[in-house]
Amino acid sequence: MRNRHKRHETAHVVSDKKLIYCNGEVLEVPTRMRVEKIYWAFPMDEILFSLWFRNFLQLDMMPWDDTGITLNTYLPEARNHLHEMFLQSTAQWMVMLDSDVLPPPNFVEKLMAHNLPIVGGWYKKKDSKGQPVVYDYEAKDNGFHWWKIREKPGVGLEKVDGAGAGCWLLKREVAEALGEKPYDMEHGGEDLDFCVKVKEAGFDIYIDWDVACAHAGVKFI
Repeated sequence: MRNRHKRHETAHVVSDKKLIYCNGEVLEVPTRMRVEKIYWAFPMDEILFSLWFRNFLQLDMMPWDDTGITLNTYLPEARNHLHEMFLQSTAQWMVMLDSDVLPPPNFVEKLMAHNLPIVGGWYKKKDSKGQPVVYDYEAKDNGFHWWKIREKPGVGLEKVDGAGAGCWLLKREVAEALGEKPYDMEHGGEDLDFCVKVKEAGFDIYIDWDVACAHAGVKFI
């Protein structure tokens, strides 16, 4: 039994309401459905955390989405393979989600709502300090890019210089502008080198600090 007296549509999500019976009462509950196709990219590790898999089952995946995983655990090659598979798909958005990063269930809807070329959630570094994996660019010296890691999380939506690639959403226009194999470790980590190329291609990078992800294996989850 459905009640369609209120229906709201955006570019990415269709909202509706339905009636359910619970303990003899009729309750009206909202329903939301993402209609935009996404390519889900999962660079995998040799070992899959049980916490990650449990969280994975709660993500907002739709039957019409595309998915890709890699058996190659060398991150630059794994990310490049997924990047190429995204370009070959018909999806207009790609989620890059590492196999040790656990986002909140509604993170895709939150990130898509910004309608930005590239935007991500954040997670903590795997060390004793537990700093956010978000960076400010300092300089290029002797062929290497030098970065300063943030000491604490920010607030709201913020434009940043660089961030870890473990949880972000990017549009097809970014992937197409970067071309083939944008990930490498010639000047540092593959994710931060990617951020440099994104900026050079004319795009800004954003972090939504409200999309806080757990990082499996981190003491300060």
